[in-house]
Amino acid sequence: MSSRRRITALVITLAAVALVTLPWALFTSRADLSFGPHEAQYRITADSRLTVDFGPLGKLLVPAEDVIPLGLGVHVDIGEIPVSGESSDDERPAADPAKVEDPGGGAVDALGGDIASYASLFSAPQAQIDQVVEGLTQEILIRWALTVCIITGGLVGLALFLGPTRVDTIIRAFAGKELLGIGLVLVLVLTGLGAVVLNRPKPISADPAFEGTPLAGSQVTGRLGGIIDTAFGAVQDFADDNDAFYDDVLKTLRTQWNDRPISGNWTDRGLVPPAGVGAPAAGSGDGEGGAGEGRKGVTTFVYGSDIHCNIGMARVVGAVAGMSRADAYIDGGDISMTGTTAENYCLDVLDDELPEKLPRMMVKGNHDSMGTTQHAKARGWKVLEDSAAEMAGVRFFGAADPRRTVFGSGPQLETDLTADQYAQRLRDEACAADFDIMLIHDPAVGAPSLRSGCADYALSGHWHRRVGPENFGSGTRYSSSTTGGALANALTPGPLKMNAELSIIRVDNETKRPIDVQIITITPDKKVQIDPWVRFPEPRPLVGQPPVDEPGR
Repeated sequence: MSSRRRITALVITLAAVALVTLPWALFTSRADLSFGPHEAQYRITADSRLTVDFGPLGKLLVPAEDVIPLGLGVHVDIGEIPVSGESSDDERPAADPAKVEDPGGGAVDALGGDIASYASLFSAPQAQIDQVVEGLTQEILIRWALTVCIITGGLVGLALFLGPTRVDTIIRAFAGKELLGIGLVLVLVLTGLGAVVLNRPKPISADPAFEGTPLAGSQVTGRLGGIIDTAFGAVQDFADDNDAFYDDVLKTLRTQWNDRPISGNWTDRGLVPPAGVGAPAAGSGDGEGGAGEGRKGVTTFVYGSDIHCNIGMARVVGAVAGMSRADAYIDGGDISMTGTTAENYCLDVLDDELPEKLPRMMVKGNHDSMGTTQHAKARGWKVLEDSAAEMAGVRFFGAADPRRTVFGSGPQLETDLTADQYAQRLRDEACAADFDIMLIHDPAVGAPSLRSGCADYALSGHWHRRVGPENFGSGTRYSSSTTGGALANALTPGPLKMNAELSIIRVDNETKRPIDVQIITITPDKKVQIDPWVRFPEPRPLVGQPPVDEPGR
């Protein structure tokens, strides 16, 4: 047999195998993801519905003809809620001499994260949809490709085993019968699809309790029907209250934005204040003419920390990043509540709210996990892990918090070092690194680097109260308050229980040093306060410096 005929036979074989195995891969793939706070397994069906299976409690059946094409559906097997949170964390220094307990990660916070996770299915469903589409698509393509390769490889191996003579005999026996082969393949495919279609379940009997809600036309089966009305009503009310609260906040923010303080007092530094906020970095090619002219010497960062899965404040962060024309967003950690895989949606919602092409960077907090940072990297974030990275022309150095707060088992170390040992190692690494600004979650972990003169500037969070900008050791530190308004022993997600703060930091493109910071405060009564710019003090030399200790240590 000629090489041309062999190639043709191989191509036909590949096409036939691919066509036959596609339906099998489509309907047998499983994706282990999350559904709200639950672990969940997703699979494709052919019943034009979303089936959420709560096991012995029953099922929620949602019509999906207008959402999922080709008469396909999705079946979700709901699992348990992963262990998360902790009633208390290690005591740590606060902004004043008194010690406080760690605000976040307790049982109340864990419950709040669960409620917010359910509510996000209504108020921010796109993050969940993207996760499911990506997860199922990946599983289907992997299974399909492996199956095609295995079957085709097996056929090629069989051909090599039989030898050219026997293979030629077999091919001649089927010569001129290609249409018959194609017909047989189509019959197999259509028979399989027909069996699926014939086994379609009965039509959904719509529950009148869902009329006028996002679940209109849905049906509940089993014992779940006895509690779904109350549970759904509670989650819907939570989502509605959350959306209404932050709609009002965003309206107030946009109203006050044009009247915000524009420039700080820079005259004693010999600098000319820029025309406004949000200058592109020098040489970026942006900001030609108009409002951007004269601001190329400044890089603008929006800085948040300790958002603790407050998806409403994620909308505020995205709005400020857009209106300020920021060059990048940086996060000081604790994006999630306890760092479980089900909480990846916390980062997904924040990521979706930020301007699409805005560079973004984070460092792990003690309420995040290594899984959180891996997920962030998969979504295009730069993550500092005992490393330095450049963002908008400024070089940052940082490391993950060594702790992880886990409900039921106390703070756990994700490294072999305690927090104090980790701080000393970080100091040694900082002394050997070349960077402009340190980004670290806990100010206490970054303190040795500032004391030793190995870091000139450090940004952090963790204490849930603002500190600085102030001189510390021979450097300058700024610790942001909680961007999520995370109050101890209260539900962080939802309308605010305490003030939430977000910072805009301007950096001199020539010296790469922070110039000043503007703090935006959102209060529980929906007020927005945009403070005047506050200058970062210059770092001080070690000579003549008295010993500096953290308050409360």
